[in-house]
Amino acid sequence: MTAGALPAEFVASQVEVIRAFCAELDGRLPAYSYVPLHTDAQRVLVMQSRLFNEIRAAEVFGAWLPTTPELDVKELLAEACHEEMGHARLLRDRIRGMSAEPFAYGPPPEQIALFHTMQGLVTTVERLAAFQLAGEGVASHLIKRGLESDSVPDWIKQPYRRIIEDEDEHGASPVKLLQTYAVTTEAQRLVRRGVSLGLSLRARYFDALDDMVFQGVRW
Repeated sequence: MTAGALPAEFVASQVEVIRAFCAELDGRLPAYSYVPLHTDAQRVLVMQSRLFNEIRAAEVFGAWLPTTPELDVKELLAEACHEEMGHARLLRDRIRGMSAEPFAYGPPPEQIALFHTMQGLVTTVERLAAFQLAGEGVASHLIKRGLESDSVPDWIKQPYRRIIEDEDEHGASPVKLLQTYAVTTEAQRLVRRGVSLGLSLRARYFDALDDMVFQGVRW
């Protein structure tokens, strides 16, 4: 195998790609962040969409377990399954508290494609790059934007304060793991592709959710 760039420097360069993507989102925050929403009906719809994400994330992590040989990554995935279902419970209870049905939601094709694609990835480094590093990195960024915003009501912020605490606890884990395993030219190629894949699929999902919230599109 051919040695790649220094792992720490390489992973740092990919983190910068994700930060640049987040900076672009800050110019026009998507509905996913809750910030541009004006009605509780819009907020419930976004929370239903994000509930779908929490459950699908747990399912994807669980599906990866049998084909993940690295024990430290396997442990992270197992813990993440439990954590995502806990987050789903928080959102489910909050939606019911708004007199809405948590699962009265039809995901757009872009959201379905996002999780199907993630589940179909076959290498540990590309999985970590696409989902945990890029996808969850962007999600955490937008959670923080929502928590900072005066336009987001407290009934939204309450569950996300707990969720972001969990995310911050292991936020550095994908970076450390990729520094360990993305050491060859081929592994680093897969990481670059994974980051690009994770960001592009998220962008398409955000656009589709915007159409549902602001244009009334339904699936």
